[in-house]
Amino acid sequence: MKLKKISLYIFIFLLMSCSDPDLVTNKNKKIFLEDLKGQWIVINYWADWCPPCIKEIPELNALNEKHKNNLKVFLYNFDRLEGKELEEQLIKIKAEVPSIITDPQTIYNFSVPDALPVTFIIDKEGKLSSVLNGPQTLEGIEKILNL
Repeated sequence: MKLKKISLYIFIFLLMSCSDPDLVTNKNKKIFLEDLKGQWIVINYWADWCPPCIKEIPELNALNEKHKNNLKVFLYNFDRLEGKELEEQLIKIKAEVPSIITDPQTIYNFSVPDALPVTFIIDKEGKLSSVLNGPQTLEGIEKILNL
């Protein structure tokens, strides 16, 4: 019986390690949507040529730090940068939250924003809850999420 249980765990581990992740971060961290269930998800579209985007990064950093057990904050570069160029910009804007390189539109079916910044709020069940246009504050997002 014990051997069957161990075999089942090995099978599940191998199955999970073979499946493609839903999201991948700039640090090559693989994220499965199943692991995010029960948490709010905040996805912020930004670009380095957008002053309001840069202005709100400290607010998103603070949100992530203050509520790291209740939500996940991700950045997504509007220009779809990756690799060294993305890393340099993240350092320049002092981003402390991960940037996803997987286009979130493919998962959450929202439209490409017409203007930046824009923040998408995904509820605990994985459904689009709010679209926030313009720069956001820690307090403003906390109020929307009732945190």
